[in-house]
Order: sequence, then C-alpha cells, then structure tokens
Amino acid sequence: MNLETDALRKRIELLEATLDRARLGQTGAGDTLADLQEMEGRFQAIADTAPVMIWLSGPDKLCYFFNKGWLDFTGRSMEQEMGNGWAEGVHPDDLERCLAIYTSHFEERKEFSMDYRLRRHDGEYRWISDRGVPRYTSTGVFTGYVGGCMDIHDQITFSEQLEKKVEERTQQLRRSEQFLQSILNTAGNSIASYEAIRNPDGKIMDFRIAYSNEDTFTYGTTHITGRTCREVFPGIFRNGVFEKLVKCIETGRPDNYQFDVRKDGEVHWFEASIEKLEDSVTVTARNISEELKSDLRLKDLNRQLAIQNSIFKHSEENASIGSYAWNVATNELECSDNLYRLIGYLPQEFTPSFEQFLSFLHPDDRHQAIRDGIRAYETKVVVQNTYRVITKNGDIRHFRLSGNFIKEGDNHLMIGALQDVTKDVELSDALHKKNLELRRNNEELASFSYVASHDLQEPLRKIRAFSSRIMEKESEHFSENTRDYFGRIIAASARMQKLIEALLSYSGTSGVNFKFAETDLNSIVDEVKSDLEELILEKGAVVEVQKLPVLPVIPVQFHQLMQNLIGNGIKYSSPDRKPLVQITSTVTENEQGPFCRISVIDNGIGFDQRYENRIFDLFQRLHGKNEYEGTGIGLAICKKIVQNHHGYITAEGAPGMGSAFHVFIPTRIAQ
Repeated sequence: MNLETDALRKRIELLEATLDRARLGQTGAGDTLADLQEMEGRFQAIADTAPVMIWLSGPDKLCYFFNKGWLDFTGRSMEQEMGNGWAEGVHPDDLERCLAIYTSHFEERKEFSMDYRLRRHDGEYRWISDRGVPRYTSTGVFTGYVGGCMDIHDQITFSEQLEKKVEERTQQLRRSEQFLQSILNTAGNSIASYEAIRNPDGKIMDFRIAYSNEDTFTYGTTHITGRTCREVFPGIFRNGVFEKLVKCIETGRPDNYQFDVRKDGEVHWFEASIEKLEDSVTVTARNISEELKSDLRLKDLNRQLAIQNSIFKHSEENASIGSYAWNVATNELECSDNLYRLIGYLPQEFTPSFEQFLSFLHPDDRHQAIRDGIRAYETKVVVQNTYRVITKNGDIRHFRLSGNFIKEGDNHLMIGALQDVTKDVELSDALHKKNLELRRNNEELASFSYVASHDLQEPLRKIRAFSSRIMEKESEHFSENTRDYFGRIIAASARMQKLIEALLSYSGTSGVNFKFAETDLNSIVDEVKSDLEELILEKGAVVEVQKLPVLPVIPVQFHQLMQNLIGNGIKYSSPDRKPLVQITSTVTENEQGPFCRISVIDNGIGFDQRYENRIFDLFQRLHGKNEYEGTGIGLAICKKIVQNHHGYITAEGAPGMGSAFHVFIPTRIAQ
C-alpha cells in the first residue's frame, strides 16, 4: 500500500505542474494559445486515464474539477460534484470528521491524508484513501489543492478480517491455556510423561514415568516418578492402554481413553489424552467424575422431562386442551401442538399471535374477546370466558379460555389453556331444551290435575249418586243380574274415584312448595294412629312405636309417608293372625354422612323379595284387586316423598312372613 501511495504522490505532482503551467500561463516566449489548449487537453487526458480519482479545488475551498475516475465511481456529473456537492456522497458517520480535516489543513496550507467512506454508483459505501496537496505558482501564490483518491475498501476489509481471525485465534489460545491451567489446578487431575523402554530389537516393552505433577494415581503413599508402568499401573497391559501408548509413539497420532481409579472407597473416572514427544508420550488426565454424574443426572432429568411432556401431550389430546404462553411485553405467543390441531391446523403451520387468535374467532365474539383481553392486561387477572372459533375447514367450535399471570423478571407472562367445550355447550343447550320441555310437561300435569280434580270427579260422583238412588228405589223391581250390574257400576266408579285421588296425591308430592322443619316424629305417628283408628279397631291391629327422633322433614309429606306404610301393614294382614306393626329407628353412617333409619315392620302377607324394586313403581300390584283393596300408587308416593327428603327407601319380605320397609333420612338438611 505504501508503493501505491508513493506512485499516487508522483502522479499528482506531475499533474499539478502541468496544471499550473496551463492555467497560469507560465509558458515559454514561443508558446501560443494553441500550445496552452494543447497542455490543458493533455492534463485532461492524463487525469482521465489515471488509475486514481483526482479532484481540484481553488483558493475558496470549492472544488471545480473531478476526473473521469471520480465521476465513474460516484455515478454523478461534474455539475453535481462541483463546489461542495461531492460531500453529499460521504457517509453520514464520516462527513463531520472529513470536513474538519479538510478545512483545518486548508487554512494552514498543509498536506493531509484521510480515509472515509464514499457512496459508489450502486449505492454501496466504499472506503477510500484521500490525499490532498496544496498548490503554489512558481512565484509562491497559493492556488488551491489537488487531491487523489484510491479505493482501499478491500484492503481494509481484508485487514479487519485478518485482525478478527487473529483475535479469535488469540481467544482460542487463551481459552486453551485457561483450560489446561484448570486441568492442572483441579484436584484429581494430572499430567505425566512416559519414556519408552525398548528391548535390544527396538520393540517397546514398557514405559518409565519420567515426570508427574502429582501422584494422583498412586496406591498408598508411594511416589511413582522414576518407576515403570508395569510396577505402578500393571492394568494398562490388560485394558489396551499400553497398546495405545505404543501406537502413539510409532504413528505420531494422538489418542485418548477413559479409566477409573478406586481411591478412599470411591470410584473416580478420568479422561486421558495421549500426545507424542520424541521417544516419549505425554498423558494428560482430567477428572470427569462430576461431569459423568452431571450427565447421568441430566439424562435422568431429560428422561423424566420426556415422560412428563409425553403425559402432558396425551393429557392435552385426551382432554381436548391446547396450552399457550403469551409475553405481554413483547407480544410473543407460544402454543402447544395440540392447540393447532384443535382449530384444524398442523403444528406450527402459522406464526401465533394475539391478532391471529382474534381472526379465528366468530365475528360476534371478537369484541367481547378484545374487552376481556384489555381487562386482563390492565388487571393482570384472566377473564374466563367461552368463545366460538371458526376452524380451518369452517366448523364452529366452542373454546373456554383460562389462564393466570406469572412474572419472570420484568416480563409478565400469561400462561393458560384453551379447552374445546363444544360437547358441553351442546349438552347444555340440549339440557336447556329438556328443561323447557319438562316445564311444559309440568304445566300440562298441573292442568291435568285440575281437570282430574274438577272435571273427571264430577261425572263419577253423579254416576255413583244416580246408581245408588236407582238401587235404593228400584232394586226390588230388578232381577238378580241387574242388581249385580249396578253393584259393579257403583264399585268400579268408587275405585276410579280413589285412583284419581291417589294420582292427585302423587302429583302433589313434588316437594317444591314445601319447607323442611325440625319435627318430632313421635307426634306425626300419633296423628297417623288417630287417622287410622277405625281401621285399627276393625282389624284388631296393634301398633308398637319405639321412641323416634326429631328430624328436619316436610311434616305434611312425612305424615302421608307414615300413614301409607302403617296402613299397608294393617291392610295387607294375614287372615290367620292379628296385624302387628312395629316402628323402630337407629342412626347409621355412610359416605354421604349420618342417616336416620326408620323401619316399619309388619307380620302381614309379605311379598317375594325379587319384586323389591317393582313394588315402588306406579300401578304395580302383587295381589288381585278383589283380594285386597288398593290402587298401586301408595308405595310409589312413599318413594317420591323419601326422595324429596334426599333419602332412599328399601324393602324386605317373604311370602306369608310379613315385610319390613326401611326409610333412610339425612339427620341434617341438605344445602
């Protein structure tokens, strides 16, 4: 580069002399105007063919000439570059420095040299070396500066790359030195030199330990320097290490191996590298026990992490969940693979973002999602909500968003999940429709109850009344068959009226309009015995009552329950013995809490145990209607009343041996 600079200086001086002669008219007496023009043309030709970029400035610091090399480099015209126009191409970071050097040297009429970046015609900034020299006439008059520039961009780039490589190599050597030093400074590490011991034929038979920085691998307290490997490390002749040492000396190629040493009851692992040095080898051993332990721990952690990731992945798939992590500060969003699948895309098929998530939402849900997002951002509390999402194939799915904010340093992260709850929403909608249908059915049932209590019973009463009057006044004129027919009409209408009354009683046990109250069950049983007094006297029945507790019940319904159970025990009595009904109570415990078991036991006709569940159904009778009076609704009413009390009822029986009904009622009111 110095040779190029000297050549440039000489070329500029030649041009300067020619220019001065041409412009200042310093020619010989025989010179003519044609000679002057010829000299200026010669200067122009020399400047344009010069392998440098040349510029000229006058005493006013303004440039008035640039050669072809400069104009070709910048891609600009002479008019654009003249004056201070050339400064427009200087890199903004170099302009102030460049102008300062030019101005200060110009004022002191000193030669200057500077490097700066100039914009080339293709827009790339290139480093150039610019040298400016003041010009004087032969009489010492200052006429401005002449300058020459060279493109040194490649040299600078090469120099920078070379310096970078030197720096990188220096860093590598420094790290190697530090690494070697750390090896030597680490407890349990060593470096040793082994000299080959040869037989008369030149074959290596053993190695002598010429040097060792410490006796790491000694057995006991014996020093190993100066001894042979066969004395100190006989194991190397069995584990292949001896062959490695020999091969390194014979081929000159380095090698390495691992070995373990048992010391103080512990196993220490080492990694050794072998290097040749004349007729000896240098073995550097590094203790890698902790590294191996760390590797094992890391492998175990990776295995556990892989298992957890697999469990989490399958859990997400099984639960139709996709997880996400949103960095509020950077707006970066990470999503699990299953979240992509839930909306119909392949994992990582698109770059996730909050805006992208909004684009998947149903148009009617986007404003709500934006409001929820703003509120979550401001309060750092995630608003759980369900949104409709349009999948890739156009299906509409319902997703429930949940999450929580955590803080990592200065960043707030929202960690959460999106769960596909489409089935839940559909089931909820179906349940809502069923509830509406059930409400309509209840309204129809209420209407039916009204009709049954008013419209149906009135014709029955007339049928019974008119039939009874006919039998009273005209029965003596009837035949036996006619009297039998009227008797059947009266009996059938009576049964139908009782059936209607029973149905009304069953429909009135919904429990909706009744309230629980702490009630002494003994008083209820006393009331029931009073109501059944005529039946008890008629059958000669005995009702034995053990002291009963005070429980939270619906008094009206519980009265009906006990009346049905006690009445059945008397009504379905055996013809060969007097009815006996016993009522007992005890407290039991199950997984739902404490229950009071109230048992009503009779000695009546009983029933087959296989019909235990059937007897609680509507209109189920185990005996003929002519044998025993009844509608088949009484026990169904009992079951419904017990359910209204959040309990259950069971039955035990045997034909001819009686039956026992057990009512289980919670001792506390269910909340």
